[in-house]
Amino acid sequence: MRHYEKTARLPLLCCAVAAATMVATTHAQAETDATTTAEIKALRHELDLQRRVTRKLEKRIDHLATRAHHDRLANVKSPPPSTVRSLPNAGYDNGFFIRDTPSNFSLNINGLLQARFTHFATENTAAFGAVDHTSNNFDVYLGRLYFSGNVVDPSIRYWFTLQGTTVANGSGITLLDAEVSKTFNPFLTVEAGRFWSAYTYEYYVSIGKYLFPDLSAAEWAFSLGRQIGVRASGKADKLGYSLSVTNSVPGSDVGFTENTRSQLATVLHLDYDILAPYGYQETDPNPAGVRSPELSLWASGMYNDVAYASAFQNDQAGDKTFGGTASLNFRYGFLSFQGSAYFKATEANRGALTPHGAFNSYGWQEQLGYYLLPGRLEIAERVDQVNWGAPQIPFAGGSQSQWYPGPTNFPYKQLTEMTGGINYYFAGHYAKVQGEYSYMPGIGFNGKTFNGQRLLVQTQVQF
Repeated sequence: MRHYEKTARLPLLCCAVAAATMVATTHAQAETDATTTAEIKALRHELDLQRRVTRKLEKRIDHLATRAHHDRLANVKSPPPSTVRSLPNAGYDNGFFIRDTPSNFSLNINGLLQARFTHFATENTAAFGAVDHTSNNFDVYLGRLYFSGNVVDPSIRYWFTLQGTTVANGSGITLLDAEVSKTFNPFLTVEAGRFWSAYTYEYYVSIGKYLFPDLSAAEWAFSLGRQIGVRASGKADKLGYSLSVTNSVPGSDVGFTENTRSQLATVLHLDYDILAPYGYQETDPNPAGVRSPELSLWASGMYNDVAYASAFQNDQAGDKTFGGTASLNFRYGFLSFQGSAYFKATEANRGALTPHGAFNSYGWQEQLGYYLLPGRLEIAERVDQVNWGAPQIPFAGGSQSQWYPGPTNFPYKQLTEMTGGINYYFAGHYAKVQGEYSYMPGIGFNGKTFNGQRLLVQTQVQF
């Protein structure tokens, strides 16, 4: 029985112990959970405090950085936008070039070399006090370097031409062109410096794109040389125009350019594209030919107070001249045609080396070219004539041996030039050979006749 009572009490004791242990464990867990919650709460509070401090620090840094930036702007001048450029690039595009990426600054370099052989012979000049002669001569007719580009802005451009020649025993380098221009819009560009005259069409064309090796006698007689002054030009749809006010314009055989006259020279020019533009090349060696007919009209007028005598223009110093020119230019397929007319009125000049009354002079020319082999072989013909109103060439110091102004040191009343030519293009106008033969009969003021013959063979390279 005691044994039974002992055994019965054991389970009750175990239950009591287990219950006590559970109570103790629950109480301890409750105390632990309360401690953890309190610690988390404390850490969160501390983190909030740190965040507030961090935000204050960030605001302080932003404030200091902004103030420092304003101080730099106030005390240091930033470079202008035009000078902040990427590295320049260089290459070849119708000439060698160097330019920056925005094209605010650029330099283009082009070159031209013409080597020429000339055979020239005269007949029946003894009646004018001259001696018939024959000459054969090699020349570096032209060696040119062109420098062009823009400065600061694409609308501000410059142009320089350096030229060397062995013609007339030349051996130096000449500054042929030096000009700067500003384009305000398509209707207005203003140029200043020394530039070629926009008086006759053929003189204005690129010299490396002539149909013949050289200008005609009529073109040399009536064209005006380089000008020094200002010119305004522009284009409105198909109409182009320009007006120049410059020093006295010298003949192409005169090197002097300083103005000695009180009056300035004026050239007014208009051109109109009746069909597609003819452009500024006398012949187009494109193997495909010209697909759309090109037809343009060129017209100019001038007033020039002559400062220096010119054999080419039959002028004495002190002459006052008025003139006009017109050209009609057509191209289609493999054919090119140009027709030009020239007129010049010279006022009476009582104070000249040889005083004279008023007189008029005129001339004309036509020329045609046709490609027998597209882009390669071209034949050409030209007829032109000069009619002077007074014999001034001797008093202008003329001594040109190829009769651009007239036979050596004597004048003529009329000179006709009949020319045939043949051209072979290795690479368009970049590399070509041209040949021409001219027969030139003339009539003097004394009614006597004379004639000359000329053969030119010229090679050309340009880039």
